[in-house]
Amino acid sequence: MSGDLYIDGAMLRRVKTNFGDIESLLSTPARRMRNMSADQVGPRTLVQRVNEFGDDWGYGIEQLGEFSASVVQALQSIEDAFDAADDNLAAALNEAKEG
Repeated sequence: MSGDLYIDGAMLRRVKTNFGDIESLLSTPARRMRNMSADQVGPRTLVQRVNEFGDDWGYGIEQLGEFSASVVQALQSIEDAFDAADDNLAAALNEAKEG
């Protein structure tokens, strides 16, 4: 087992970006479903159901967006903690070499 502290910063940034983009990526289809007209879908009942589904999906996407924003904040906290630990370890090693 290695004693080195390691985090893949590039991977962490990609995951944060992906979670940050979830709501904007999914909100467009939900908005289109909510705004469909009868001539695009067909019978009025079907339009109504598609619009209701769009509303439900839109709500779910909003909830997912809130969750993903929390994930992004948590990942940022992890990145900050690892950066601080790395800085502290480097400073301690420099002090040990000098002392």
